[in-house]
Amino acid sequence: MRRSQLLLLGMISTIVAERPLWAQERPNGFFFTSPLSLSAGYDHNFISNSRSLDDKVTIITTPALSWIKSTHRARLSTDYQAEFETFSRHQDLNAWNHEATLRYSYRINARWTADAGNSFLSTSDPSRRLAESQLLLPRGRYQQNAFFTGLRYRLNYRTSMSIRFDNAITAMSLPSPRSNLSDQMTSAGSYTIDHTVNRRHSVTGSYAYLRIRPLDQRGSVAFSYQPIHNVTSGYRYTVNPGLNFRLTGGAVRGRELAYTAGGAVEKRVRGLSVMAGYQRYLSFLGGFGPAGGISGGADAFANPLLPDSVFQALSVRVRGKLTRRIGLEIYGQRGQMSLAGQGIRSLIGQSRVDYQLTDRLIIFARAEYFGQNVSQFADLPLSRQRYFGGLEIVLSRPPEQENAQLRHRGIFAEPSRRQSSAPQEAKGK
Repeated sequence: MRRSQLLLLGMISTIVAERPLWAQERPNGFFFTSPLSLSAGYDHNFISNSRSLDDKVTIITTPALSWIKSTHRARLSTDYQAEFETFSRHQDLNAWNHEATLRYSYRINARWTADAGNSFLSTSDPSRRLAESQLLLPRGRYQQNAFFTGLRYRLNYRTSMSIRFDNAITAMSLPSPRSNLSDQMTSAGSYTIDHTVNRRHSVTGSYAYLRIRPLDQRGSVAFSYQPIHNVTSGYRYTVNPGLNFRLTGGAVRGRELAYTAGGAVEKRVRGLSVMAGYQRYLSFLGGFGPAGGISGGADAFANPLLPDSVFQALSVRVRGKLTRRIGLEIYGQRGQMSLAGQGIRSLIGQSRVDYQLTDRLIIFARAEYFGQNVSQFADLPLSRQRYFGGLEIVLSRPPEQENAQLRHRGIFAEPSRRQSSAPQEAKGK
């Protein structure tokens, strides 16, 4: 008990010591940029080692510890977050999961900006972590390291261009004979141009060259996919600040020629943001952003593609505040694709309701469903349900959130939100 009290006292001291840094326009130092999350619940019919299992699970997600160094030209940030899973009966599945990112941005002059970043993910539950993946995965250690670097050039206040290189290495523990099926390296080079016609209309165009190579050159998957050429164009129409439409279309040339398409509508209803969309593109293991979207300016990280098949997906998302204290988030996705001669249909549903007791304490309930008729990675179809409840404790507010609050008073810039998705250029996002 004394150790716990000392630890709590140390956290409070850290929070108090950080508050002067929040008032800086360019915050520097260490920050907790996400809350501490404690949850427990029931996981039904999850697949592990070709077995269908049920168990009670406890999850502890630590706050993301971030270090930020910024000047008037450059910004360097790095963060790390850990997650601990403990099972009631199948204790051999207990896991320590990791996520870390590094980002660097340097403004060369008024027109040129250089960006680079690296992201590392290690998890034993990839279906939950990559919840928007077109292929649901069984439990097993999944590791991904993604790197990007690029240059952005602002031609004028309406037009910008960018050149970017992405590289992602993925490895996953799967039962034999599929043990090396997802071990691969995905590389992509892309050129993108964005143009704002006026305050309502904006367009984008991009070309990307992608190459996928297996890591095991001696195994059953010792081959290289055909290089992929992708041309995409997009259009965004902003009716008003609470309603916008996005459309994309293009072509992919690999082993065969295929077309891509996407569309989305996003509407703000009181405190809720409602999005519905459709997307047709190459299948990939990682998630994708709102269908038919145009680049939002945030630096995303690459995820591995499976360029021999085309997926189609319908998705809907609702998130926001029902009242000042009650928050809601609902996500659903229905997808279908053909892979290795098999018709694959997937259904994902996720929901969360939270209640803010105080400024620093939130309780929540969450329900999730992951379903797929056949799996390339396991002998069993997937039909998984999860029911969890827990609480979140805000140890300290990240400097971006504090600046966002001051932005309403006309002081600082809006925050940027971290994303984990497939390459924007590759997806026509």
